[in-house]
Amino acid sequence: MASVVFASDMRQHTGGCGQTRVNATGYRAALRELSEAFPQLSDAVFEKYSIAIDGVIILSPLLETFEPDSELVFIPRIAGG
Repeated sequence: MASVVFASDMRQHTGGCGQTRVNATGYRAALRELSEAFPQLSDAVFEKYSIAIDGVIILSPLLETFEPDSELVFIPRIAGG
């Protein structure tokens, strides 16, 4: 199972949970699984975060796949300008 790490400010939507595991091996499926486990994690919440898969920040993750032993880390997006 892939490991998922939530950013500290994201934990308000997970009941304080900082880390979990998913059976999914694709980003979209992982989001569905996380939304089922934590109903407060909506698309609007996920849009506020970038995702790093195995240490690599993915700019367009929707079609990304990963290994069952991968680590997914949600990182707050930083606006620039």
